[in-house]
Amino acid sequence: MTFQRLPGKKPTERRRYGTTKSDLPKTLLSLMMIVRILSFSQIFICRAFHLSPSTPPQEVIQQQLQALQQDDMTKVYQLASPNNKERTGDVTRFGQMVRSGPYRHLVQHHSSLVLLESTIGASQQFLVRIVPQDYAESGRIVEYWWSLSRCRGGEYEGSYMVDAVIPNQ
Repeated sequence: MTFQRLPGKKPTERRRYGTTKSDLPKTLLSLMMIVRILSFSQIFICRAFHLSPSTPPQEVIQQQLQALQQDDMTKVYQLASPNNKERTGDVTRFGQMVRSGPYRHLVQHHSSLVLLESTIGASQQFLVRIVPQDYAESGRIVEYWWSLSRCRGGEYEGSYMVDAVIPNQ
């Protein structure tokens, strides 16, 4: 078998992965742009939620529910009030508590819905319905009361934080 060169066509030197020498600068530029976009995306994602006194309690609950759905106990713990942290211990012990007993349905749950909001004194109460991960097998839906209040002192002074999550009986 012999190969013939087509008239008017110059042979090109191919490099590994099918790129030519002339394609290399374009490929590098494309890779650099992708890396830059990804790094900006990560910065944006990390800064997308910032707890402050202007953060509404509903947003705090949504962030905690999302973290529970993703099994991100560090983020769940960060949204707990100092009093809550004092009662539950460090993040490891907190995670063990959430992953067991009546709270286990919260971790990696299928979906959630805030059903009711109420104010009792300085505290905000929310009834949240959870569809657990095992709903297809168990057919069980569970509900919890979230209790939030504004933090007094510390890094998040004036911000709503989660004081307690109580199973609805």
